[in-house]
Amino acid sequence: MYGAMQLMVVLIVTAMVPCGFAADWWELETEMQKGGILSLVDKPWWKQACDLKTGEQFVLASAHPDGGMMIVRREKRTRTRSPEDMIVWILDDDKDMDANRPEGDQDSDCYIVDYGCDGVVDRMVDYIDVNNDQIPNEMEIRYFVDGELRRAWFGNDLDGDGSMWDLADYEYTGDFFRSDPYGNGEIYMNKYNPNDNTWLPISECPFAFYDTDGDGESEIAVRFSVAPLSFSPRLDPDYANQQSRYEGGYDPSMTRMGVMNVRYSFDVDGMSTKDNPLHYEMGFTMSGSLPYEFPLMNRNQPLRRSPKWTVCIRHDQARNVSEKYVAEQTGFTWREFEDAGLRIGHPSRPDYDRRWEGVFWTWSRRIIHNTGGPIQDWNVRREYMPTSSNRRFLYYSPIDRRLHLKGAAEGWIQIGRIENQEPLGEIRMLDTDNDGYFERWEYYTADSAEPYRVVDAETDQNLDFNGNWQEIFSFYNDTILPESIQLNEALIKRFEQIDASCSTPLPPNLSQALQREISPDENRYLLDIIRELRYRQFRAFVRDWNKKQANQLPMQDPRSDEAITRRSTRIWEAAMCISRFEMAYENGHYKNAIEIIDTIREMIHEKD
Repeated sequence: MYGAMQLMVVLIVTAMVPCGFAADWWELETEMQKGGILSLVDKPWWKQACDLKTGEQFVLASAHPDGGMMIVRREKRTRTRSPEDMIVWILDDDKDMDANRPEGDQDSDCYIVDYGCDGVVDRMVDYIDVNNDQIPNEMEIRYFVDGELRRAWFGNDLDGDGSMWDLADYEYTGDFFRSDPYGNGEIYMNKYNPNDNTWLPISECPFAFYDTDGDGESEIAVRFSVAPLSFSPRLDPDYANQQSRYEGGYDPSMTRMGVMNVRYSFDVDGMSTKDNPLHYEMGFTMSGSLPYEFPLMNRNQPLRRSPKWTVCIRHDQARNVSEKYVAEQTGFTWREFEDAGLRIGHPSRPDYDRRWEGVFWTWSRRIIHNTGGPIQDWNVRREYMPTSSNRRFLYYSPIDRRLHLKGAAEGWIQIGRIENQEPLGEIRMLDTDNDGYFERWEYYTADSAEPYRVVDAETDQNLDFNGNWQEIFSFYNDTILPESIQLNEALIKRFEQIDASCSTPLPPNLSQALQREISPDENRYLLDIIRELRYRQFRAFVRDWNKKQANQLPMQDPRSDEAITRRSTRIWEAAMCISRFEMAYENGHYKNAIEIIDTIREMIHEKD
């Protein structure tokens, strides 16, 4: 990588740093001053480092007992608006550097970085190879502000691929798609307490990923948002995600931290693959106030520079805590389709809007603090539960053939922005009697403030689930989805057969979306939209046809003409059929609705 550099090999004997305890040479070299201060200006090689030109480096050996090789070089930064260089100090912690071709590696080397070459440390990247297999098991990125340590990202590679963080200029690029949200792994942030030289949990602690089927991809994602238990949701609603908080100065309120928000996401259809990663459909976002106190959360790593103890819940505990988290409010999210106005997905398909973080809540309508972002609002179903819960349960409603959050008081989905920027409408759901189920559905088009149809349904046909996710997802994938798609297609076909006005060309954006390689769940969503379009056309046609038939009846005493009475009866029976169809359709009785449509079609074509 640095073959083009001008190599200046210089052996410099550094002075011993007085120390009252036995420590490894690499720890002594990078020992911080009180308060987490780390400076390069007092290093005996600093003046020579200042004389380096971009691309030059020199090699030196530590004078500490059993000291290893080190490199000091000058590099050009890549993430600044104006040109700037940086001094990079590399320590060969595991002493495997080739003296003939000295360069750093990514298993057990440490990189100390000074932006601007002013002697003030800005970043430190440390790779830790626990089992000496030349593959890093842990990785950390320390962030200094004005030379003072403020916080750090830590990563644990749990699936053995050696991947953790994507870096540029020796800091996290902010693009975790290029890092490792795939398979089993975790990252977490800790805040540095300069008063006692310790780490404490803050922000995302952890972000954990789980490969539940052994295919190398993650099917579950968990994120804890950590903030002081005393923080104000009103004054600082996204505390855990604010750089000014986790990179600002230490605050005494940070001595009592809590899990203030949990995001818990699932790949429902199991379609996450290497070519189709991060296929999350469903997620819970929960806010509460759980003190950050978990068994074995204090982690000691002897190969880490001081402080060696970090704080994070164990990877194998985070899911269980998420399941039983005492939430003051819960948002349930289901990603139905992408938003054509966004490009926030994987770099291979950015317009697909599948996020590595999973599926989570919004910052609109009902606010759940410390939710984070980025947010997709269109084609994402939201259900809001304002009451406390310590478990989350789902139920199946035959009204819309979907899984819902039991206890949700209201919900909505904004429909549209499919292949273009056009809004199509919205569906709203309400629990009108506080029994934990939605009874009311309101359907809106984008150009109307009044719903074009309202469903007030019974809930006795709802199906409750006990929280076994595998059983729930199997039922959804093997029963709900195939049946929903089949009935959608049958209804659409029947609607289109009634009249030419019910089979007008589909909007190009919907036709285009259907032709793409999409999941069964996404296909069902598009068919739902088309079914509702055809329903409105069908309803308008048959209502208008029935009214015209009634208006054409002669204004005379029908007793004098049997044909008039027969026709009057048929027109009335057709009106009742239309009403029965609407009742069946609104209650999700699609098979019955199809039978009634067939009857209506026969009535329309029946001769006097």
